[in-house]
Amino acid sequence: MKNSLVLPVVLVMFGAIVLSAATAIAADKPDQDVAAMIKALTERLEAQDKKISTLESKLTDEALQASRHEEIAKIMSDMRADAGTRAKVPDWLDNLDFFGDLRLRYEYQNQDGTEGQDPKDRSRYRLRLRFGFIKSWLDDQMKVGFRLASGDTPAGTSANQTLTGGFSQKSIWLDRAYAVYSPNAVPGLTFIAGKIPNILEHTDLIFDSDINPEGAAVAYKREVFGVELFTNIAQLAVNEVRNGHDTSLAVYQLGARFPLPCGDAKAMIVGSLYDWEDYEALGAAANSWNRNTRVINVLAKVKFNACGLPWQVYADWVHNNQENDQTADFENANDGYAMGVKVGKNKKKGDWSVGYQYKYIEANATPGVIIDADFGGTNRKGHVLKTGYNLTDFLTLGANAFFVEPVTSSGDQDDMILQCDLVWKF
Repeated sequence: MKNSLVLPVVLVMFGAIVLSAATAIAADKPDQDVAAMIKALTERLEAQDKKISTLESKLTDEALQASRHEEIAKIMSDMRADAGTRAKVPDWLDNLDFFGDLRLRYEYQNQDGTEGQDPKDRSRYRLRLRFGFIKSWLDDQMKVGFRLASGDTPAGTSANQTLTGGFSQKSIWLDRAYAVYSPNAVPGLTFIAGKIPNILEHTDLIFDSDINPEGAAVAYKREVFGVELFTNIAQLAVNEVRNGHDTSLAVYQLGARFPLPCGDAKAMIVGSLYDWEDYEALGAAANSWNRNTRVINVLAKVKFNACGLPWQVYADWVHNNQENDQTADFENANDGYAMGVKVGKNKKKGDWSVGYQYKYIEANATPGVIIDADFGGTNRKGHVLKTGYNLTDFLTLGANAFFVEPVTSSGDQDDMILQCDLVWKF
């Protein structure tokens, strides 16, 4: 309403100004040329017209902006009203987390032949798909999780699926299914049971990274004078048979994590006892092991920063104190060790890492069916190189190289394995 009155008022004022000017000019200069006076008035009129046009444009823009603000406010109001009428998200979706990863791999293997045989070359394309959910309750005190994974076989030491079989469909296995309870009343205490993520402190000298044990475990940690003391105890089912010779594994771990006096370095040392019952009944015991096998394991790790990069160094040792193999070349072959270093990390775009390992595993040092599948089991020694680079926050390019040979020659072969990986995390 106010905008509509402005223009008439301006015109009336302009008319008054023009009339006064004309009167003044006529009175003061009666002899002035009439044409010149008309020209001057015309110029003034044109100038006023421009000012009026500018004012009208400004008023129009302000009115348009006000109109747009009203339209946006109405749209937002409609959206809120629409959201209020929609169905509520089901309660069971609260605190439900999805996770997974996909790895595409090219692998080349060169295996020396035995005497009189030619070397064996092998190239294959492989994939690994893993995905699952974790549901939490009671402020994260209780969780249930599961994960599915690909794999050539359900053996458990690898989720790799080789691309072969005439375009056949590939298998998906139950990789994890477990429940966790961490009571707030006892900080640091955790119970876990089912087909569980491996909560034990270990390297691949003991467990392949794809192994998910089955059974129950309890973990407890507590800080005392700046040192974190911890213990892990697990009772794992390995193989059940009707005749009563079930294969099982009991694990007892005791360790500590503590800062070192140099810089921000931190160390961990843990001692473990892996007590196998009826391992031979599993059908995987080569070289006539005892039915009851006890493996002692000591692992030490140090983490620190140097040259602006994170470093990890470790040393791992195993000893089977119940080995009684009488086979030639394998008597007292009951020790193994590994050492390695890693520089860098792989978490976000631009991150990189490089790692090196040397492993020496005698034939009866530890059960070979659950250790690093790529390394090839026991009675093996050699070098492992690994590197990775984050192309994005979720995509990592990696390369691995294995140079492995037998500790004691018994028909085993030298291996060179080269792997190139692309890994997506989601």
